[in-house]
Amino acid sequence: MRRSDTIRSVGPSVVAFGSRIASTNKLAPPPFPPIIGTGFVVDSRGLVVTNRHVIEEMEKIPSEARFVMVFPRPHVFDEKVVAGILTRRISRVFILDALEAPEPLFGEVNPDFAFAEIDLQGLPCLELSAEANVIEVGSEVVTMGFPMGEQYLSPYSTDTISQISPFARHGIISSVLPCECEHPHGFSIDILSEGGASGSPIFLAEEPTVVGILHAGFAHAPVTYGVPAWILRQGLDALKKDWEPQQAKATLNEVVEAERSTAPKPLEWTRIFRVQSPPDRQG
Repeated sequence: MRRSDTIRSVGPSVVAFGSRIASTNKLAPPPFPPIIGTGFVVDSRGLVVTNRHVIEEMEKIPSEARFVMVFPRPHVFDEKVVAGILTRRISRVFILDALEAPEPLFGEVNPDFAFAEIDLQGLPCLELSAEANVIEVGSEVVTMGFPMGEQYLSPYSTDTISQISPFARHGIISSVLPCECEHPHGFSIDILSEGGASGSPIFLAEEPTVVGILHAGFAHAPVTYGVPAWILRQGLDALKKDWEPQQAKATLNEVVEAERSTAPKPLEWTRIFRVQSPPDRQG
């Protein structure tokens, strides 16, 4: 596949974890919510994987103020391109206490990933690759997520939204940990990443195969680390042994059809949002 086709096929499976409580130096709510982190769908019945540290940050937010943003594929309707965002509730989260790996694991005993179930089904999901030798130095990869998540997606104006989609970034696998082997226990990519990009899928440039999840990096340096997909797959398989998705969920298509007739709608903020104090003036 062309890289652009791969990115287009992955995009609708990428979600953002957001908050209805925002920091602002104005008395009016901001035009777009802060994004705490990224995630992606791994089961069409509403199961999303992200970083454990993203889930832990979300749990610091009052339950009524936290949500997941889903970005349906743009649709041509009445000769117009229609795009939008769905905000969905987080039903449950799943954090594994420990990972039962088939071999001794180099690095963290509890790798940085966790799962969240959202109140929506019929979602396009991504496949986690557990194949040997899929993570190799020099392989071209792409990430999709929301770096600088505290910044509004409004480069041309502070009052309007000019982008409704995750960001794609392209690079190569730059190292594997602890060394080159069939199933590395970690790897790095030469892509600069910050803030809300945590939890982004890392996938091959030529096909929508997820090889890992972005979870850490060095500030202001193009060195970003990922948890390999084969480890994610171990956690997903363990979760699914006992996981039963909650019933009576609406499907993505049902919600899109229902929302289309009443769109556009403003985001519902909490009654109280944090207001930043203006900086002290000198002189």
